[in-house]
Amino acid sequence: MTLATAPIAQLPDDAVEVGRVLDAWGVKGWFKLTPHSASPEALFSARIWYVLPSERGVPKFAGPLALNIAQVKPHADVVVATAPEVPDRNTAEQLKGARIFISRSEFPAPSDGEFYWVDLLGL
Repeated sequence: MTLATAPIAQLPDDAVEVGRVLDAWGVKGWFKLTPHSASPEALFSARIWYVLPSERGVPKFAGPLALNIAQVKPHADVVVATAPEVPDRNTAEQLKGARIFISRSEFPAPSDGEFYWVDLLGL
């Protein structure tokens, strides 16, 4: 499979960039990413991630693509994830540098008196 032939998805109106893919991880299609937040709970709660290709170099796929996240977990100082649309290491390598977005509606509810930075922008 190649991401270049994957169908293009519609980026949600409330999409928020939450991380960037660093590289493939392992041989079974897992990929590792660096979250933009020290507390990446939104990555763990969202089931659909939208990816846009890296702005650098030749794009390896057109985007955005919707990935149905099967598993996601912390690993050292990064996060690793897998999705059925990324079945092997070769496909995961195509994601290197991709920007990850999730819908703001998928963020977990903040505790009383807490806010997400994205909700404070423009106030």
